[in-house]
Amino acid sequence: MSVVGTTSISAVRLAARNLYRENCAPNDRRMSRLREERKARLEAMADQVASESDTSALESNCSGGSASSERRIPEVFGTVVAILARNEDRCFTGTLSADPPMSVRKHTLFLRLLDNPVMWFKPINSALPFMTVPLRDIPTEVRRHKIKQHCTVRMGAWHSCDPLPSASFVRVLDERGSIDAETTLILEENAVCYDPFTPNVLRCLPKLPWRIPERELRCRTDLRGDCIFTIDPPTARDLDDAVSCTTLPNGNVLIGVHIADVSFFVRPQTALDKQARQRATTTYMVQKAIPMLPSILCEDLCSLNPGVDRLAFSVMWEMDPESATVRSTWFGRTIINSACKLAYDDAQSVIEGNRLGSGIECFEFINGSNKPASARRRTQIESSIRWFFKLSRVMRKRRFDSGALSLSSVKLSFNLDSLGAPVSCQPYAIKDSNRLIEEFMLLANMSVAARIEATFPDASLLRRHSPPLQRRLDETCQQLGNAGIDIVPGSARDIQHSLEQIEDPDIRFTVESLLTGPMQRAAYFSTHSIADRSGYQHYALNVPLYTHFTSPIRRYADIIVHRTLEASLAAFGNHVIGDHPLLPALYSPYFPRTLADGSLTVSGKDAQSLLIPNSKTIADIAHQCNLRKDAAKKAQDASSKLFLVNYLAQKAAQFDTPGVVSLAIVTKIKADGFVLTVPMFGIESLIYMDRLADKNSQVQSLDGRTWKLCLWSVDASSITLIWEASSHANDVDDLASNMSALIIDEGGQLAVNIPCAASQERFTQTLAIFDKMSVCVVPNLTPPDLLVKLAMPSIH
Repeated sequence: MSVVGTTSISAVRLAARNLYRENCAPNDRRMSRLREERKARLEAMADQVASESDTSALESNCSGGSASSERRIPEVFGTVVAILARNEDRCFTGTLSADPPMSVRKHTLFLRLLDNPVMWFKPINSALPFMTVPLRDIPTEVRRHKIKQHCTVRMGAWHSCDPLPSASFVRVLDERGSIDAETTLILEENAVCYDPFTPNVLRCLPKLPWRIPERELRCRTDLRGDCIFTIDPPTARDLDDAVSCTTLPNGNVLIGVHIADVSFFVRPQTALDKQARQRATTTYMVQKAIPMLPSILCEDLCSLNPGVDRLAFSVMWEMDPESATVRSTWFGRTIINSACKLAYDDAQSVIEGNRLGSGIECFEFINGSNKPASARRRTQIESSIRWFFKLSRVMRKRRFDSGALSLSSVKLSFNLDSLGAPVSCQPYAIKDSNRLIEEFMLLANMSVAARIEATFPDASLLRRHSPPLQRRLDETCQQLGNAGIDIVPGSARDIQHSLEQIEDPDIRFTVESLLTGPMQRAAYFSTHSIADRSGYQHYALNVPLYTHFTSPIRRYADIIVHRTLEASLAAFGNHVIGDHPLLPALYSPYFPRTLADGSLTVSGKDAQSLLIPNSKTIADIAHQCNLRKDAAKKAQDASSKLFLVNYLAQKAAQFDTPGVVSLAIVTKIKADGFVLTVPMFGIESLIYMDRLADKNSQVQSLDGRTWKLCLWSVDASSITLIWEASSHANDVDDLASNMSALIIDEGGQLAVNIPCAASQERFTQTLAIFDKMSVCVVPNLTPPDLLVKLAMPSIH
């Protein structure tokens, strides 16, 4: 189908539905009928449970209400009536033992279990039950090991007649303690696949040396002569996005975002595609990445490295240079040749008025080959960066004025030595160059979302962010209001405006951390699964349509979106007019003149049969991507904590102290204690009063004296502590035997000793929400954990 001409949105939707009904609808109607039947059964079960609950309540009232006095019914509760789908990632880590737990020894079915020899698995996660592992499945060397060994098992069935679930043995793990062993345990605990790629997968890769096929050179839009470059972290090796900027004769600017064309290499239904779908995402640990795709693709053939020809999927806009509004949008498959690889600091230096560093290698594609970049090309790169910065500021301001919300969190950055041990730690700084790239990646994602939803309204993979849980948000805002911080619990715009009124950066960070609690996670979904288009809304971005298009090297969802966009171009051409502002009626004369089907990996006819999405498949993929993305986030957070523990332990040992002192903020007052947040490290801890008052518990002050909590009282907004000097030292809780404490500065680099200060024998300490105090963060290497202790008198 030719790109020439204009297609109205009504015609597009009608054609899309016809194509969809021909290919996918019969199976979906059957699934819809099954869903309705299942829904009816669940509603009947729920009515039965509710009826039984009402009967029980009536009997309880008739008997004098003794049951209600023994068991408190929460105000908000639910009842599990059925399990619709089980989590397939049921691998857990823990220890194996030949001795059964005490709880099972007393069980009436324990003797029956003894007929089948088993070992007993204790998960690291205390929320999980013990499990039985058949002895025959466990390697002999593990069975004979006298010390409890850490291993991974896969949970099996849990029959109603069994006291514990069964499990199958997967692999034995190294002894805990080292960074490598703990990293492996984190990956296993979160079911992150780190096994080598199988021969079947590797056979799907192109043979080396690889060159762009002649057909692609003929069919794709050739942008190798354009000034295109990448901006990434300095250690990045999978470069999946590049940008370009050109001033036009009419005074507007032509902005391009060029994304690695991973879908060219990852073909549907191949072993490579199935493996990528299973992994769904690259998991970034502190010291390494667990890739979704083989390294030959991630770091070479797909990565937009400078000075080499690469396949890309591009989005281009003609934009007004002052208002940064989109006048016209173009999509297409392209060939690019990146001029240079810039780090964020390089781009930041240009933004601040400097020239590109002489050490940055730049290229220029001239007459079919790469040459060292001329002074003119380097100047063009600098000019493009400044254009991006100017436009991104306008776009960011408009986005937040329109109601976007940003809740920041601490992301730690580590420098490692040659052995992989952390030597420095500091919060990752977000600069203007980071925001520059972010704005244009968001614009690309929104543009592609509008395009694929317009052409495939019943089977597009989008990403949505539901509004926060209103009850929890109201409670949090009320709590903040009691502390003098007014947050309007309305729209995202209201919350963002309230945050901007907070001047203290530490308190603002704390408030944002508290507001994160009521927020729901963003999630992928199939448009077929949500009937009302208002449910597509992304709350934090405050946009009606959003998807992920810009990182196909590390996200499988982006590959699916690329295929959907390819099918959309094949079926409806390049220019589609819609009710979305990123699908304007104007088609710029400055866009490349390439037929839509000429820029695709397959012909238009083949694209319709191969790439038109099936709603059931899209829904399954969305579910898998959500599961793996959450697991990858947990693994990344655990990796960051592991390296933080090792770094603090190293610093504490260097200065002969059990921990480091840092600033903390009181974030919540509870009946049995209070909650502290340490902004520098992004950690939170609950301090229990009864534990502080325990006879064996003491607190060390910065002058080396020990203190004992003797009395405390709690009201709605504050907690009062009365301390007395103790004459008995406690080696475990000593903050520093040399009468000083280790302090880490805000950059996480320096360590200094604080001199002694005189103290009285007894003092009263009153804490309210957002009060600042000093704490000692004590690292524990095995298992990796951080213990937050009070250090008095507090540093304000």
